[in-house]
Amino acid sequence: MQCPYCISEVSDQALACPHCTRDLYLIKPLLEKIEALEQQVQELAGNAQAAAPAIDTPAALQPVPFGTRADWLLLWLAPLLLLLAAHGVITVIYDLNTLYLRLVSLLIPLPFAFLLMRRQRSFPFWLGAGFTMAVLAVLGMSGVISLVDHTPLWPQDAREWREFAEYAASIGFSYTTGMVLGRMLRQKLEAVSPAAAKGLTVKVVTLLSTSKKRADQLQATVKKVQEVRGTLTALTTAGLSAYTGLQGFFGRGG
Repeated sequence: MQCPYCISEVSDQALACPHCTRDLYLIKPLLEKIEALEQQVQELAGNAQAAAPAIDTPAALQPVPFGTRADWLLLWLAPLLLLLAAHGVITVIYDLNTLYLRLVSLLIPLPFAFLLMRRQRSFPFWLGAGFTMAVLAVLGMSGVISLVDHTPLWPQDAREWREFAEYAASIGFSYTTGMVLGRMLRQKLEAVSPAAAKGLTVKVVTLLSTSKKRADQLQATVKKVQEVRGTLTALTTAGLSAYTGLQGFFGRGG
């Protein structure tokens, strides 16, 4: 063994280092425990690697950062088309109050974004895709109104530009809320998945911890913080979606 103080080679039976004369009596049990833990970690890593081919990761957890063609069609294009269809039915066919359209626009993107984030995808990438979809939806609605009422396609003054931006933002934040909720559910599924890398991490932390109870408490605290953070994020984006989408009716008196 090596002396932990002077890094000199000493006998395994030595109770004191013959080179630096430091006492090894108290440090030896700790060194032996560390060595035993290192062996257990290596065994766990070897077992996990050997068992990896036999473990089938659930399809809902397989990483697809930028999505498949079906994702783009069903989870990005579909809400865009539904928003345009809702606009046509509510404002063109039935000529209802646009408040109904704003409420429907808050609900349509949510489930699609929720399903989108059930697998490991790039959150920033799809966040940008969601807001792009929102802008295209509002622009498409403006195009329909332009054709029906023979009005300009683009906003003509600051007030119209503000309404355009607020409406697009409300749809984008609704999509974001669904993404946050979907990612929260995915993280819970990963926490119980046998193929998750977190499983090995938790075991290693528990083995290396001098107090298993303290490690469990720390793990529970971190998990709780993550859940609270996700919930607060979802509530914030949902609030922003509702505020930007409806403030024109309640904040400025319609």
